[in-house]
Amino acid sequence: MMDIALDRARLGERWVLRRRLADGSATDVVGWVVSLGSEAVTLAVEGGASVSVDRPAIILARRAPIARGGPEPSRTSAADLEWAALPGWVALSEPLGEWTLRAGGGFTGRANSALAVGDPGVPLAEAAERVIAYAREHRIAPWAQVIVGSEVEAGLVDLGWLPTYVVTDVLVCRLTTLLGDDLPDPQVAVDEHLDEAWLAAYARSRPNDADPAILRMILDGHPPRALASVADPATASTYVGIARGHVSGPWLGVASVWTEPARRRRGLATSMMRALGHWAARQGARNAYLQVAQENTGAHDAYGRLGFVRHHSYRYLVAPD
Repeated sequence: MMDIALDRARLGERWVLRRRLADGSATDVVGWVVSLGSEAVTLAVEGGASVSVDRPAIILARRAPIARGGPEPSRTSAADLEWAALPGWVALSEPLGEWTLRAGGGFTGRANSALAVGDPGVPLAEAAERVIAYAREHRIAPWAQVIVGSEVEAGLVDLGWLPTYVVTDVLVCRLTTLLGDDLPDPQVAVDEHLDEAWLAAYARSRPNDADPAILRMILDGHPPRALASVADPATASTYVGIARGHVSGPWLGVASVWTEPARRRRGLATSMMRALGHWAARQGARNAYLQVAQENTGAHDAYGRLGFVRHHSYRYLVAPD
């Protein structure tokens, strides 16, 4: 029965193999199938190592969910999720209690605002002044990213801080929901190192004049992170689709999803997100999140079809003149 079960296995699936040890005891190996030889089966386990299991030692084999389980994503607090998301989009930073002051040459709100979540360790008015001083030092606007409906948001508004930019929704789902039974699309490459072709595609997706060093700090810093891409069949050095993933604890953050306009509506964005999901599962991630403007109903509908639901919202406040 064991061999029959393994005969149904596909490369990339996650399996549990119970093997008999030399002393007669048994132990389980859980991982993703790398090879199915006649003499041994090789699994990639969390953390990147590979384990080869001799077939005669296998006493039980069963397919497992593609990613580990765990509590429902909704049980994570908004604050905990924002702290988990922090390393995925930061250049220069400095702690202020549970807050984080951030600067990134003015490129993106997330990298150039204080993450004002939790207790700053000082009175709110003093914390607000620290945010303003840090922004002045780094020549950026004094912005604070706050969770909608939080005490910090209300307190800063009472101090005269004003809303700027649009409200952003944070959407979440289990990795097992995102991935289903699909294996990675072979046309999607996932690399843990930023290359020039990916950067060039990012520049086309989001034209900018950011300092290249700062841009690399944001996009390529704070591993584990991975860059997904789809190459143009006509020229492998040009990417027609990109996406970026960052793992923090049990969370995969998905960002920078872009497909060349002429290649849209072919499922490339979904394939890249799922490829990042498979990579993240091997890093120990269980859930995924992404951030989308609340007013972008089309994106909400598309992500909803993949299983994403709203977790919470955040917005930026700017200090009064």
